[in-house]
Amino acid sequence: PQEEEEELVDPLTTLREQCEQMEKCVKARERLELCDARVASRSETEEQCTEELFDFLHARDHCVS
Repeated sequence: PQEEEEELVDPLTTLREQCEQMEKCVKARERLELCDARVASRSETEEQCTEELFDFLHARDHCVS
């Protein structure tokens, strides 16, 4: 019988997931989710939540580094 191969997990993915639980990242994600909800609730808007996304990614990447 074939042995099941253990699924490899990228260490960067693991680190990012851990960092996303840090307070600074949680707050940035909340702001991003609020923005996403606001945009989704409007039929016509030019808002894209780019700033909120970059803030979240910056906070997460700062933690990872």
